[in-house]
Amino acid sequence: MGGRWLSWVRANDVEIMTVLENQANNLVKATSVLAESINDYSTLKEKNSMLKNLEHEGDQLTHKLFTIIDKTFVTPLDKEDISELTSTIDEVLDDTYGTSDRLVLFKIQKPSQYMQELANLLLTSCQEIYKAVSELHKGKRESLIKHSKFVSDCEHKGDNVYRLAIAELFETRDAIEIIKTKEVYETLESALDRSRDVADVIEDIALKYR
Repeated sequence: MGGRWLSWVRANDVEIMTVLENQANNLVKATSVLAESINDYSTLKEKNSMLKNLEHEGDQLTHKLFTIIDKTFVTPLDKEDISELTSTIDEVLDDTYGTSDRLVLFKIQKPSQYMQELANLLLTSCQEIYKAVSELHKGKRESLIKHSKFVSDCEHKGDNVYRLAIAELFETRDAIEIIKTKEVYETLESALDRSRDVADVIEDIALKYR
């Protein structure tokens, strides 16, 4: 990996890699806020407002990165890889805020243990994404793949939790509550699926620049 990787480290990579790290860090903040709001449900509305601001900040970072790479001739990674990485991170953030917003809009009175488990898995997954993004410039393929596999494991565990949650939900008789709660579960699962997409992009980058 050494030669090719080091050649782009000497290019104008600093700004691009910094924005990517900031974007991943912003995602960790957002998923942490979501997990905390489900754990302490009395703070849901307050933290939903915080998540809205973090989602807006994420959009700004995504736009900033697209603007930079559009004006940059030599980028640290292929432009397509950078675009896919920033886009998939933004999608995780959208679903993170979307989960919180649905809890508020649907007036979910009490979160289930499955919501907490999924939110915790999402947070853990995004913490691993941040580690991987912050290590991209080092070019250590084995380490990047290890982080990616960890994220994939979280997504797999999330699938199991989601199936149990839906099975238990369908044992209830309130059709409206089933519809509302199922959508919350689906948005959480979608966030975990998108985190897996981020991990796949990172793994592809690690293999490409070996």
